[in-house]
Amino acid sequence: MVKTNENNAYRRGQELLDQGMYKEAIAQFDEAIKEQPQSWKALNSKGFALQKLSKYTEAVECFDKALELNPQSVEVINNKGVTLSMRGLYKDAIAQFDQAVSIDPTSLEALNGKAIALQHMYLYKEALDVLEQAMKIDNRHTQTLLSIAVTLQKLKQFERAISFFKKVLTYDKSNIKAWNGIGVTYQLMGDNNSALKCFTKILNINSREIQAWISIGFVYQKMMKFNDALKCYKKAQMINDNRYHHKLYDGLASCLTKLSEFDQAIEIYKQIFQIEEGKKKWDAQRSIKFVSKLKRKKATGMLPDLVPPADNN
Repeated sequence: MVKTNENNAYRRGQELLDQGMYKEAIAQFDEAIKEQPQSWKALNSKGFALQKLSKYTEAVECFDKALELNPQSVEVINNKGVTLSMRGLYKDAIAQFDQAVSIDPTSLEALNGKAIALQHMYLYKEALDVLEQAMKIDNRHTQTLLSIAVTLQKLKQFERAISFFKKVLTYDKSNIKAWNGIGVTYQLMGDNNSALKCFTKILNINSREIQAWISIGFVYQKMMKFNDALKCYKKAQMINDNRYHHKLYDGLASCLTKLSEFDQAIEIYKQIFQIEEGKKKWDAQRSIKFVSKLKRKKATGMLPDLVPPADNN
């Protein structure tokens, strides 16, 4: 029988998790686990919160403990697979998703997780094969349609990619991921103005959507408008209450580098290095070395301007 205190702590943890208050949620899940060590659900939720904090190794440890208690939980297996994928351990992640599918052949989460891992391995055709399986289960499943669109995007089949993003919008006109996907596709096609319209559409739906501000910042960087890009990143940073967000931090550091604000850029890359694991961690380390080299060149007068004179706004 589940204890009342554990129930209360678990419920509070879930509420905090939904609000994005991951550290506070973990404290509640710890209380729930303390009250009932056999609570695989609390372990699973704690692992999910740790994953959101980019603490992937600790997250996997929680999922493993949960699986010792409930080895047939497709939810936990999928969560472990996603976390391994986020660490860059794509083959290990695929093994988890395959295990989940062996238990539940209709698990769309597992099929999509496997497809995303294959995308990261540049196996786009293989990813499409997996997504075709998912479509046979549910041809209106939002995540599957989005995954197909992203895969086609990677294959440079841009018009087809946009058509799948638009299929999502036929079911949900306010789907932010679909609008963002169309915007990214236009950007890859070199149509920055159409991309900006899509990202602005997202802000019309929700002016506090962090990804839209990051995406607009990225487009401005492509347009060599680094000061405008910096304003967008700082807006996203303010909305996010200065909490860590990898794409935001990476974009901000890149923009500061272009503006020759090397000390600030290095500091942000150091934060990424301290927080992340796997590929993102080592990418940050390489960026620190690169920006440090630029800084030394600037000090000796050997560095040309990184920003064109036209970007004085």
